[in-house]
Amino acid sequence: MVAQSRRAVRHWALWTLTVPAFAVVVLVDLAAIGYGVQAFVDVPSWRGLDVVFALTISALISVEGARRVENRRRRGGALHKDLAPTWMIAAAVVLHPALAILVAVLLRIWWRIRAGRCIPYRWAFSTAVHVLAVGAAHAAFVAVSGLTGVDGLGLVVSMVAAAMAYVATDTVLCGLAISLILPGSSWREAFGGLDDLCTDATAATLGCLLAASCLVSPWFALVAIPITLTAQRALLLTQLESEVQTDPKTSLTRVDWWRRRTEEMLRAARNQSEPMAVLLIDIDHFKQVNDRHGHLVGDEALRAVATILRSAIRAKDVIGRFGGEEFVIALPDTGLDDATVTADRLRNAVAASPLAAMCAGVLDDPDLDPDTFHLTVSIGVAVYPSDGITVDDLLLRADRAMYAAKAAGRNRVRLAADVVPVPRLLPQPIVQVSLPDTQADEARVSAGGERPG
Repeated sequence: MVAQSRRAVRHWALWTLTVPAFAVVVLVDLAAIGYGVQAFVDVPSWRGLDVVFALTISALISVEGARRVENRRRRGGALHKDLAPTWMIAAAVVLHPALAILVAVLLRIWWRIRAGRCIPYRWAFSTAVHVLAVGAAHAAFVAVSGLTGVDGLGLVVSMVAAAMAYVATDTVLCGLAISLILPGSSWREAFGGLDDLCTDATAATLGCLLAASCLVSPWFALVAIPITLTAQRALLLTQLESEVQTDPKTSLTRVDWWRRRTEEMLRAARNQSEPMAVLLIDIDHFKQVNDRHGHLVGDEALRAVATILRSAIRAKDVIGRFGGEEFVIALPDTGLDDATVTADRLRNAVAASPLAAMCAGVLDDPDLDPDTFHLTVSIGVAVYPSDGITVDDLLLRADRAMYAAKAAGRNRVRLAADVVPVPRLLPQPIVQVSLPDTQADEARVSAGGERPG
């Protein structure tokens, strides 16, 4: 029993993190625990439990009502935003920090119950971030209201400051953790883009309005339920647009959309007399991952490799999932030398990445050793115009180069220019041979026909 417990602890996903990521996660958790203990020790009274109850019940009704919407709203990046901070911001403004923390923790516990399987350390870290964000929001509200007062415009300014402090704390801590847990994540993937900013602004605005309503009566929180449900549904618009062109498993572009974008880039390269490169990338021995560890681990590894590749290319480069475990990248304004350097950089990035940490969601498999679970890729490079003048030509030459890389031992880069093209088989002309009447008759008989009468 003790040996099993030690083995289970050794395979906790937390231990797969790099040292900086581990330090950030643990420090945030400890800071939240320390702040929470201090807040509950200093609470002067338990007045305000009715507000806690009203906010929590309203939030749970809203969360349950929005569950179907949230199940559809899959984000393209690592950072996920929703409207849950609305209720926590309101609690931070109108309640003592201890009671506001109580609201946040109750909502997080409910989320854990309803979510089913999750990664424990990530849930704990996310809860700790919310606790610290509540503390930052309350501190900002108290500090600003001490300068502006709590009447009229001063109250509005104080609430806005509290909402901004909450959002800033949440974004910075989550972004820092994502950038460390998923090495190579872009700024947008770690800290969010314009859509995430709009979601934060919506949650902050609703939080301020809800806090103002609760100052009149805590049961005004019930009025916010249909508003948050409507806002939650509106967040689907961008997601539905992106789903049309996004591969759901890797969050990369679909190959048909990649082809359209690449054809546009190729026309521009042709008009401006500039080179363009196409890379075809295949994960080595990927079938063995599925056979040995199961398709859940394989899917996580596929997503991890996609994240690494996307984070290691330029903003103007276009990456897509070509199919299976293959990826394709179009590099505008890129000649043979630069394309070779880029391909080798991508190959090294995949080989050197801590995939076990990036696949932490499925690390309950004892055979998935973080020290040995590594993947490599083979890459074929084709360049316009020397290797082809159409997208299909470039893909064909890059595909042959990629298979040449695999034949050479895998974990290699091969250029289309160095691969001898397979000669195209031309249709052979049909040769008609005239036979004498007697021989022709014999041939028809042997073929199952009849002699002419």
